[in-house]
Amino acid sequence: MRYATLNFKGETAFNAEFDDIYFNTQKPEKESEFVFTSVFDTLLDTKDSFIVGEAGFGAGLNFLTLCAKFLKTDKKLHYVSIEKTPFCVDDLAKIYQKLGVFKGLVKRLIKIYPPLSSGIFRLEFHKNITLDLCFGEIFDTLKELDFKADVWFLDGFSPAKNPQMWSDEVMSEIARLTRQNGVVCTYSSAKIVRENLEKNGFLVTLLKGYAKKRQMIRAVLKNQPKDDIKFSYFSRPQSDENLKNALIIGGGVAGILTAIELKKLGLNVKIAEKMNEVATNGSSNLSGILMPLITKNGVKLGAMHKNAFLNASSFYKQNAPKSVAKFTGCADYAYDETLIKRYKDATLNDAHIYEFNEQSSPYPHIFCHHSALMHPNKMCKILSKNLHILFNHEYKSHKHLKNGKISVKFQDKTTIKTDILIFCSGSHSKEIFKNLPLSFVRGQVTHIKTSFNPPCPISAKGYITPCYKGVCVVGATYLRNEIFNAPKPSDDIENLEKISEFLDKNEVKIVKSNVAYRSYSSDRAPIISPLFDENFYKTTYKKLFWLKHKGIATPPKYEPNVYLNIAHGSRGLGTAVLGARLVADYIKNRPLCIQKSLAYELHAARFLIRKLKKGQE
Repeated sequence: MRYATLNFKGETAFNAEFDDIYFNTQKPEKESEFVFTSVFDTLLDTKDSFIVGEAGFGAGLNFLTLCAKFLKTDKKLHYVSIEKTPFCVDDLAKIYQKLGVFKGLVKRLIKIYPPLSSGIFRLEFHKNITLDLCFGEIFDTLKELDFKADVWFLDGFSPAKNPQMWSDEVMSEIARLTRQNGVVCTYSSAKIVRENLEKNGFLVTLLKGYAKKRQMIRAVLKNQPKDDIKFSYFSRPQSDENLKNALIIGGGVAGILTAIELKKLGLNVKIAEKMNEVATNGSSNLSGILMPLITKNGVKLGAMHKNAFLNASSFYKQNAPKSVAKFTGCADYAYDETLIKRYKDATLNDAHIYEFNEQSSPYPHIFCHHSALMHPNKMCKILSKNLHILFNHEYKSHKHLKNGKISVKFQDKTTIKTDILIFCSGSHSKEIFKNLPLSFVRGQVTHIKTSFNPPCPISAKGYITPCYKGVCVVGATYLRNEIFNAPKPSDDIENLEKISEFLDKNEVKIVKSNVAYRSYSSDRAPIISPLFDENFYKTTYKKLFWLKHKGIATPPKYEPNVYLNIAHGSRGLGTAVLGARLVADYIKNRPLCIQKSLAYELHAARFLIRKLKKGQE
């Protein structure tokens, strides 16, 4: 993607493409306060949490100015900002070195600033402040967002120099993403801006502008637009944010990360794990690799994996000890022409993430800069120390009580009552959700001693990790729906054969093997969503065969307060972070942490909707 080239006019950051400055030349933080963040002087005491949208992140001055205000309170801020041409982190540092403001906040922003790649990046800025940075074209990005903002900051370059950002189409999306009586703030007073806001339901007021600027706009949304019905069957439920108790089924990576996310939001969380310790199944491996699935350009599965990978990388850097997440990068070898083309294209599109080496041996390879050598079993044990986990609790069934509670029954006949139920049930999900196209795969990895110790994980037909606790891990076999818990010598031979280009099998000593079962959906994407009411869907959306291009206006029906975070397959170290955050977004009515179209690709009802569109149900 394109990113900004830093120029200065005197001491002020300047954009040559739009021939415009980023800030007022005199105390720009004062202008930010006057035009934008002063709106909270009257709003701050009206509620406990706020969603702010911004068009034009720039160097993040409005965000930091608002952070300074919120850090003096116990209020929560979720800030979603869009930027077409972001600065690189080094240029951000240069800008603030000249500005000399918010030094501590700037240091934090620079530390967690994401790679320059298109997508949505969630940054845990402070315990009460979340920043979603959205890199991409303004209109395309707005269409992918899903929330109702309390306030919008419109801070693009002037309408005369950047008309696209102030267009009727953009203001229509801004209106869709604003709650009733939500406020738009902007320094601009241009006629075209006033007209486009009014056309889309805003009541516009002209106020005195900052310093020498005569006027600026404040606008309030009085007429909310109707929601688009085309994808109504995937629209999210409005959850009761006051619910306090959550029960998670499953104590692997997905369950533990979900518990951590919900606990941060103030929920009382319990995990029910059917075994007598955490991480006994797919999360049980000694070593694993955090790396993305790279697909052809334009494939939504690949876009989802890139988003999940980059956000997981950021999460682990902030939350996981270095002893369980070592950011060495990863070398992924292209052993056929299809992969060579795919990896070349990925490097062209995301040079800040990938580096392609066509001359490497035994094949060309792509180096993933933000990949990590992970130790999932150890990580689960460390991260779960402060969680409430009920061991030897194997899920049997659940039912909804008249008082709104969910009663969950276990195989030992004990029951637990909860407000919210989340399934992170791994390969066990196939037995629980027989209506979903799930399968599981038996995977065996091999622990070896060898003189070959790569500096980073290597992936080709198989993979090998750097030495940890005296062994390298090689894997993994792939046998669908087979249950056989004991290691097979033939699987060890298969694993070694897959990496034979990198080491001499005769110098390898097999130490042990580990068998685990991974859960997959039929389209290879995880299932992360509220649990839908199947009978309601079949009845309500049965006409989609004839109306697939128009949609049906009726909103969906879900099983109240029940969510799925399952089918993470072999790249669960990446997608489990996405799953934890997305489930929390649904529960707390937060902005989605991923593009809306990609969230639809993770929805549990997607398989049924595809059948209905084909007239198969």
